[in-house]
Amino acid sequence: MMLEAHIQLHQGSFALQAVFRAPQGITVLFGPSGSGKSSILAALAGLKHMQGHVRLGGRDLQGLAPCRRGVGLVFQDARLFPHLSVRANIAYAWSRAPRHVVPSPDDIARFFDIAAQLDRPVTNLSGGEQSRVALARAVAAAPDFLLLDEPFAALDGVRRRAFIHVLLELHRAYGLSMLVVTHNIEDAAALASHLVALCQGRVVVQGRLSDVARDARFQALLDPRDVGAAIPANLLYSDHTPSEQALWLRADHVLLAAEAPRAISARNVLAGEIATIAREKNGSYLIELATSAGTVLSRLTGAAVRELELTQGKRAWALIKAHSV
Repeated sequence: MMLEAHIQLHQGSFALQAVFRAPQGITVLFGPSGSGKSSILAALAGLKHMQGHVRLGGRDLQGLAPCRRGVGLVFQDARLFPHLSVRANIAYAWSRAPRHVVPSPDDIARFFDIAAQLDRPVTNLSGGEQSRVALARAVAAAPDFLLLDEPFAALDGVRRRAFIHVLLELHRAYGLSMLVVTHNIEDAAALASHLVALCQGRVVVQGRLSDVARDARFQALLDPRDVGAAIPANLLYSDHTPSEQALWLRADHVLLAAEAPRAISARNVLAGEIATIAREKNGSYLIELATSAGTVLSRLTGAAVRELELTQGKRAWALIKAHSV
């Protein structure tokens, strides 16, 4: 179900003017803090007054009350009902779903692996468990589209990857399209079939992850340490689930060899041709290597570029450790 938005709103001196679409699948709304991502979700859910329009599956949502939009919203801080148990939190939403078109609360709890916590107070849950309960409650309301605001903010590395897997499985099992807000490039690469990049209240670029990731306007939003490329997850050896859309290869984590490497520990070796060599402000060089798996970026010192005699059009090999991704 396609979501189309043209949002205009003002908050003090901050002006938000965002035009984008979120097609069937998982769309990631990406951008630095303060760019307006959470305000967009609030406007889509009907919690902020805005000008413009919002259409979901061709249906105009503008002017509709939040409860009539068919849009679910999962906040960054879960916002569970503190006086209710896990079961009661889920049942509250389930009882308001149209004709109970979703599975029972017990079935939903099993899907999100929280069945053992059903009778516990939500105040006794860990951050990861609360995130799962909030997501289960949102799904129980049978939304047509799901909005998630920084759902990984309270999770550490292991629980973060587990929750990403839950979202991917949720889309696969229920066919539920989502708009996920994040400023973490690895999370964006793992989830996004479509990506919308936001900066200072404006959409700077949007489209398929593979296309947006190579766009200079998107790369400019990244911290220099995060500059890199998205490679389909099934084309790299790593310890991540193959259901993830892509893995993000940071340029700082990619080594280059001027000759075919032999007897090395790196599990990923990608042969390719040097497409561009760009000098950065700090004197280092960003090398773009075109490989069969896609574009790979590597950041090298000037000395390394000279010693390896790297030039545009020359053949080279990218070396990537499995743990780097």
